Amino acid sequence: MTNEAQTALRNVGLLIAQRGIFALSSFLFAFIVPRMMGPENYGRYALLLSLSLYFIMLRDPGINQIMGRFIPRLRFQGEHEMLRKLFGNLLALSLASGTFAASLYLLLTSLWLTDLDLLLPATMAGTVVLRACSHPFFSLFLGLNQAARWGMNDIIHRWSSLVFLLIGFYLAGLHGACLGLFVAELIVLFVGAWWGRSYISWSEIRLDIRFLMPYLRFGLFFYVSHLMIAASNHSGAALVRFFYGDYVQVSYFSLAFSGFLTAAVAIPHLTLAFASFMTTLLGQGRTEELRDWTEHLIKWLAAAGVLVVFGVLLLGNDLIPLILGPIYRPVSINLLPLSLALFPIVLSSVTSLLSLIYNRPKVTLFSSGIRLAAFWGFGIPLIAWWGSFGACLAVLTAASLSAGYSTWRMQTSLPYSLQRWLWAIGLGGLFIPLAWLRSTLAVNLVLYGLFILGYLASLFLLRVITKGEVKGIWQAIHSKHKIPDTGFQESQQ
Repeated sequence: MTNEAQTALRNVGLLIAQRGIFALSSFLFAFIVPRMMGPENYGRYALLLSLSLYFIMLRDPGINQIMGRFIPRLRFQGEHEMLRKLFGNLLALSLASGTFAASLYLLLTSLWLTDLDLLLPATMAGTVVLRACSHPFFSLFLGLNQAARWGMNDIIHRWSSLVFLLIGFYLAGLHGACLGLFVAELIVLFVGAWWGRSYISWSEIRLDIRFLMPYLRFGLFFYVSHLMIAASNHSGAALVRFFYGDYVQVSYFSLAFSGFLTAAVAIPHLTLAFASFMTTLLGQGRTEELRDWTEHLIKWLAAAGVLVVFGVLLLGNDLIPLILGPIYRPVSINLLPLSLALFPIVLSSVTSLLSLIYNRPKVTLFSSGIRLAAFWGFGIPLIAWWGSFGACLAVLTAASLSAGYSTWRMQTSLPYSLQRWLWAIGLGGLFIPLAWLRSTLAVNLVLYGLFILGYLASLFLLRVITKGEVKGIWQAIHSKHKIPDTGFQESQQ
């Protein structure tokens, strides 16, 4: 196994650990915040947050993809001055676009949500600007094959926002909660700037459009694609509010979708961690290895998705009222179609990675367009009929259609097999009868434990996953081999 592969796998191992820490913060958030705020206040907070997250995407002209595609080449070719120039220009662009996005957010929310104090959306608009400033610092580490440090963005943001949101709401209600998020974004920006200080050239923090244009042309398709994904991800709460008109239903959907995103966002994070390594494989003409890694990725992620689906199926109805409170019991029903959406999300994330590697951003663009159109097209009538549950069904439908299209298109560049993905999902289906045995929480915990043992055993017995694979990954993650020095620090001295 090459040094680059070992480095990528070590970073993936750290990312998985980070997602566990992130999941813990999500659990604490779900256990404390909705109870403390109540359905009405939480619905208002969730709507403001979901809208801000969409406008945050306006400030990102495909920076992750630009960094992941071009930084590895600049790093290995020793073009450190060019690297600093690219980073400085992207930082300036992100600041300018973030300010523009924050202005649009404030304008929209002040005109639409007239029942809310203007100070609430104004504070949230400030978080949009701060997030725009911190984003390029963490994206840089993705291109440096340091995906674990890139992933720390979410961890630092999640834990600091949880702490300051609680303090802020306790002291000043919803206004204080929004101010707490603003303070959390300041902390994230400080950490990112401190870690990335070696790559800052103050003279290069400027907008040189002529210099940026080739990179922006590459990132444009991903930028528009991300806007569409953000629209489908963060417009659900707004659609529920508009077509069902109930803040309580907004809170039911937002809580379920937040839990779904905890798992769904981890998938593209893990796949993107392989961007630098798999770009190298393609550049060296090792397409057979690239195909093998692709099939392994969709298999492993599908197996993880099966564990999530059965966790919702067997334990959701018990744990959701226990964590959130009895008033939020409908959230457990909403989680079932959302958890099933993880399977097509796996395929979409892998095809998005391949479209980046093969320089086919139009595939990701059209796939995102299908996802957005399907979510709004199916979502509007489904929400009008069934409220938050209808929105969750629309998420599943849209994700499936999008994944089908992108997988079909990328098969022309790299004809990889879906057999392992289907086997991983199909073996899980054999354990569905366990759902008929559900009873008390203690019984359901035992059932889930039996499912995990039986499912993992079937994966190994049928050689869908082999001991050799697990051993190789474990050794790579725990390898003591020193990561090759890029020479960047020496060039600074």
